[in-house]
Amino acid sequence: MLKIFGFNKKEKVSIQELAVVYTKTLFEVIELGFTEIIEFVNDNRKFEESPNLKLEDTNWFLMIVFAANNHSLYNHFDDEVVHRLHHASLNELIGFFDMEEDLVRDMFLDYEEFFKEQYSEDISIEKAMAKSIFVKYNLNEFQGDLLKNQNEPNPVFLQELTDLMSNFIWNWSDYLAKYKVN
Repeated sequence: MLKIFGFNKKEKVSIQELAVVYTKTLFEVIELGFTEIIEFVNDNRKFEESPNLKLEDTNWFLMIVFAANNHSLYNHFDDEVVHRLHHASLNELIGFFDMEEDLVRDMFLDYEEFFKEQYSEDISIEKAMAKSIFVKYNLNEFQGDLLKNQNEPNPVFLQELTDLMSNFIWNWSDYLAKYKVN
């Protein structure tokens, strides 16, 4: 009844609860989707030879997806919530890696800086993710000489990868329609 008049009671969620759901969901999407990315890249006819990415190569991809999603937090939350969610989700991420905490934290911060370098106001987050993958997986080495010398991804390949990357972006609009972060 209240929804008819524009009122909607949203379920409240703490930053810590959100960080757990956010991190767990991104891990699940990465685990399910990385195989599709591997197949797309390895079987792509835009390369002279297959890059032969393997399932074990997931860490760079995982870091790119997390960096991109954390970058987009500023579009949905104020700085304090972003900082707290970033810190809480980083702690969740640290638990995933079998490495020293400071090493994971430094690696993650490096990836966030790397992602910011790929991202600019004139491109989408998804395209910046695709460019990041191109660079981190050294895909330039598998292109034809013309594009290899220019050190630029094939534009068709980049657009197709950009389209795939949209599946790895957290849908904050849907989430925030149901939940209020406190």
